[in-house]
Amino acid sequence: MKRFLMLTTLTAFATAQAQTFLPGTGNRVYYIKEKDPITDENKGLVFIREINDTAGDTTAGFLCRKGQPQFYLFTKNMLLTQDDYDAELTPNLIYRVDSQQPKTVETTSVTNDDEPELTALAAIGSGDQTLFTAFRNAQSKIVIRVVRNGMSELTYTFPTKGFTQAAKLVNNCQ
Repeated sequence: MKRFLMLTTLTAFATAQAQTFLPGTGNRVYYIKEKDPITDENKGLVFIREINDTAGDTTAGFLCRKGQPQFYLFTKNMLLTQDDYDAELTPNLIYRVDSQQPKTVETTSVTNDDEPELTALAAIGSGDQTLFTAFRNAQSKIVIRVVRNGMSELTYTFPTKGFTQAAKLVNNCQ
């Protein structure tokens, strides 16, 4: 199962819309409030920039769709190969909330204009809501490890200060 995401549209949308960085987060947490003009469906977004990526190319993001959050991990690093994509083999995400026990979320690949986006992954099943809840409940950080096939693991740290406030500002995707 591949999750279609129009990254070029999302990027243009995020640039055109009023991104609001939350004060006190070091420009790491931002959100966009948006409603569908016909259906009034919440189309909000909440993003957190990874702490060690000073260019801001690695983000964890939640897109509000049909009253639910959809989780995406966007990175500057390759997360799967073309062969993995073709075989629908995506790496699991292992995440840890603060100092709690690590947990695992399954992922799916992401396409952009029908082309594979090898630097992005999306959660599947209950993983979207599980990660949204984890980010809301974390006291300080969430660490995500991507266990890539045939490549070294990647570990990303996302500070969660301000996430709960940003989630509330997009009505928790309701």
